[in-house]
Amino acid sequence: MARHCIKCEVLLTDTNWYTPSRNNKDYKCKTCIRKKETKANKLQLYINGKYISRKDPLYNMFKPGNYKTLGDATFFNSKLSAIQEGYVYIISNRSWPHWVKIGMAIDAEDRLNSYQTSSPYRDYVLEHRVFSSDRRASEQEAHTKASAICIGRANEWFELSVREAITILDNLNEHGHSGTPTEADTHTEEDNIQGSLF
Repeated sequence: MARHCIKCEVLLTDTNWYTPSRNNKDYKCKTCIRKKETKANKLQLYINGKYISRKDPLYNMFKPGNYKTLGDATFFNSKLSAIQEGYVYIISNRSWPHWVKIGMAIDAEDRLNSYQTSSPYRDYVLEHRVFSSDRRASEQEAHTKASAICIGRANEWFELSVREAITILDNLNEHGHSGTPTEADTHTEEDNIQGSLF
């Protein structure tokens, strides 16, 4: 006897009907089941890889989504996430010589302070920063340029010299870069070096 999907009335066949659904006499096609699952997934909340139940008080505090940390969930659900302006910065740590982090933040010094909490030596250094009217686009541009010349890469960390990284940031001509870089307070001589790799 021919069966039809109870949602869209398509004829159910071996190719569009899951075997477990057939065995349980669940008369829904694969497409309708996927639509329901997709809709349900849009309502799910994950923080740090952990599913947050709708009964959990955190669920009512944040929009559904997948956030790396509680801090990310807080940030993305605040008005701050809509701010485009900010800084693209370079952070280094003497524990990893020849590696620099190129990132973006509304406030580069505040971002540096968040890194310092993970180090008992407080040895992260804000090497350089430039203001951008679109920090996300400028960071992406910096990552693209750094990837082209670095020896190695691990997410936002690049194996290249501070001097090379500063040159990249100082040459971000798109996305509203101010043209006059704001220099970070640092004790290294490399911060004041100007040049061009491009």
